[in-house]
Amino acid sequence: MYSMPRVCAYAPGKIIWFGEHFVVLGKPAIASAVDVYAKTCIESSNRIIIESKNLGIKYSGEEEPGPLKPLLKITEIVGKIKPVKGFHAVIDSNIPVASGMGSSAAVSVSFTAALLRHLGIDYSRELVSRIAFEAEKIVHGKPSGIDNTISTYGGFIVYQKNKRFRRIRVKWPEDYILLVADTGIERSTKVAVEKVLDLYRRRTRIMKKVYDVAGILVKEAIKALRKGDVKLLGDLMNINHGLLVSIGVAIPETEVIVHKATRSGALGAKITGAGLGGSVIILCHIKKAPQIVSIIEEHVKRILYVRPVSKGVRVKIE
Repeated sequence: MYSMPRVCAYAPGKIIWFGEHFVVLGKPAIASAVDVYAKTCIESSNRIIIESKNLGIKYSGEEEPGPLKPLLKITEIVGKIKPVKGFHAVIDSNIPVASGMGSSAAVSVSFTAALLRHLGIDYSRELVSRIAFEAEKIVHGKPSGIDNTISTYGGFIVYQKNKRFRRIRVKWPEDYILLVADTGIERSTKVAVEKVLDLYRRRTRIMKKVYDVAGILVKEAIKALRKGDVKLLGDLMNINHGLLVSIGVAIPETEVIVHKATRSGALGAKITGAGLGGSVIILCHIKKAPQIVSIIEEHVKRILYVRPVSKGVRVKIE
């Protein structure tokens, strides 16, 4: 039972619409925050205690930190701003793990924002994102930075390495939604990224062309989002999926979902995130969703109905 008050931070998960993998070598990507959240609540304690409800693990200074190691890194960084004597943090997330929805980044962002607020540190969103990015390096090796950025700021963004992200003003039609079909097949983003980079090194001349097409596709997608042209958006999703297949991150399980969804009335379907498992996102009219779900549900662990959200991490005193 918690004593009041406690600081709670909520950070949204994300969907990468276009550009995953290609963003690692400098091409633009489009992502949006969606309405699933990682929640971190922090209250005072005489020592550091971090526990995850979802993973069923706890760190109190004596155990090996394991998956909680990134949060200790955040604690270390924040401790350089203001000494950290002790706190009790509880993480609770409804973002599927290793599904391509930015679960680790959302946890890092929510934890960072809650800890900064708990310590009374005056902080900006930029600081939250920057600290969370350091934790992402532990999880993913060479992350693009897109996950922590979108979870911190929300909305739709265009992200490009070594450039400041740009927001997109999106005209989103209310009668269209995204289905997130989670295969339940966990994969390592780090492994997937290295697999694609190895292919790039071995077949650079061809891969450069693939990457150029990915960049053009993002420019067209920006136009489609601004206009609310869901038909064009679906076509571009299908093309982007073909590019992901060509670089080797599709697997039979995701291919079955993509093909069955598009044949059942979806406007577009594609892998989101690193691939080699994880999730497929499906753009459809809300009336078509039940039919699509009934056809693909035997191939997935879970299906989420999500919509884009404009707000990023938010902090409450509860």
